[in-house]
Amino acid sequence: MAVSRAKVVDQNFTDNVAQLDGATKRNDLGSPVREGFRLTGREAISIFESMVQSRHLDFAARELKVDGQSFYTIGSSGHEANACVAAASRSTDPAFLHYRSGGFFLHRGNQVAGQSPIMDVLLGLVASSDEPIAGGRHKVFGSVDLCIPPQTSTIASHLPKAVGAAFSLGRRARLGIEGRAPADSVILCSFGDASSNHATACAAFNTAALAAHQNLPCPVVFVCEDNGIGISVRTPRGWVADRFKSNPWLTYFGGDGLDIVDAYEAAADAVEHARTTRGPAFLHLRLVRILGHAGSDVEQLYRSTEEIVATEARDPLLATAKMLVSGGWLTPEEILALYERTRETVAALGREAVCRPRSRPSRR
Repeated sequence: MAVSRAKVVDQNFTDNVAQLDGATKRNDLGSPVREGFRLTGREAISIFESMVQSRHLDFAARELKVDGQSFYTIGSSGHEANACVAAASRSTDPAFLHYRSGGFFLHRGNQVAGQSPIMDVLLGLVASSDEPIAGGRHKVFGSVDLCIPPQTSTIASHLPKAVGAAFSLGRRARLGIEGRAPADSVILCSFGDASSNHATACAAFNTAALAAHQNLPCPVVFVCEDNGIGISVRTPRGWVADRFKSNPWLTYFGGDGLDIVDAYEAAADAVEHARTTRGPAFLHLRLVRILGHAGSDVEQLYRSTEEIVATEARDPLLATAKMLVSGGWLTPEEILALYERTRETVAALGREAVCRPRSRPSRR
């Protein structure tokens, strides 16, 4: 019988957190979690909550698939620190999102009053016509209220649109055209390391660089979520950093996506650069991919069990929990309570989602 890696990852988290030794509890949540960095205890806890929500949605997608209630199991496990990009930007900054940017979507939804991002994702997973952005026709991250245009991010097809949106901000002002996004907005665009090699992505990078070369405003933040593997093909080690650090027209920022303090700092620097200079930035977040490409992926065909286990040991959710406990921001008991409370919330909303009307194929 095949081992459920989702159950292994789930159990690893709860077992490891239960064994942590708590530190003296702090009550200065407005203080930085690490000296010399911007991330405060309060913001770190908020980001962690969004990361936990993203992880439990990944678990729910697989459970719903087993019951024949869901059709989509590509998740964001290992990528949850992209929530830091949402935290470091404004909720009015338009964002064109990769299909593993669940942490970002949830965190932005949690930043804006009156939103239900967990339910919106679940409605997409079960192809409900009540899903607010695509009507259940496809599982995408998108929301009008959150300034997230819905994207099918396969082969980086959304990158040229993001560059066009960034270029249009300055053009709009020159033409006196009103727009939804504030004039000093930046455009955020996330994608995978493998996607950075596609022709559509290269065209977007080149166009943004050409605009910068001509001193034309193009405030886009390219967010490369680099987990080192594209479905089953490995990205050559060092390729993304070496390639983009050498581009004089795309300012490079690198961050450790397994450390939310470092990831937030890099994201804040990249967003600030794009906002103040009105030029393009390249944010390179180094991450891991947990639970394979999708629920149907037989990862053992191209990765050894030892490598899979080693990757799971680098779980950013667990690393963040350890940081919060060792710093005295949360106790192990508080983290486990949050984790289980989120599991119950996602499960309850999942039961509701499967009862909603389903999208029907269009008739010609």
